[in-house]
Amino acid sequence: MTLSQALEASAPHPFTGALDTAVQSFIDRDRYLLGNARVNERALSFRLALHLQAQLPDWDVDCEYNGWNTPCHAMKHVVTPTHAAATEARTIYPDIAVHRRDTGHNLALIEVVKSESRFGHHQDVKKLKAYKAQMGYEFALLLTLGVGVDAGTHHVEVIA
Repeated sequence: MTLSQALEASAPHPFTGALDTAVQSFIDRDRYLLGNARVNERALSFRLALHLQAQLPDWDVDCEYNGWNTPCHAMKHVVTPTHAAATEARTIYPDIAVHRRDTGHNLALIEVVKSESRFGHHQDVKKLKAYKAQMGYEFALLLTLGVGVDAGTHHVEVIA
């Protein structure tokens, strides 16, 4: 199932096609990164965000954005603090935010996980639900990217 198909099941929107194109472009262009299972999720998120920005020029696409005027109060209970050098860090901010900064127009949050992640996804889902509810994002997605032997595959879960 493509990302568009998964999202269209919940609500048709131009964002879905842009996301499909960005993910496919990312897989085609950055296959080397995906083939190396040791590459950090933050590196993958950043590269995906670049491809997504190219598809959504009228939106701001930010990684680990923390510039909201109103903090998301549920977040202090979601993840444990970490430091920047941790290669498997669990942060409080969504990996990718698609929005118009400082306007309240919030389109999508994307949490990226590697197929070989040793962590469960419960905290990621909890984080996405809290941000979606409190910050008014239209979409919240958990995107699993195939890495290593699974490079080139992906799966999306739409978070309600």
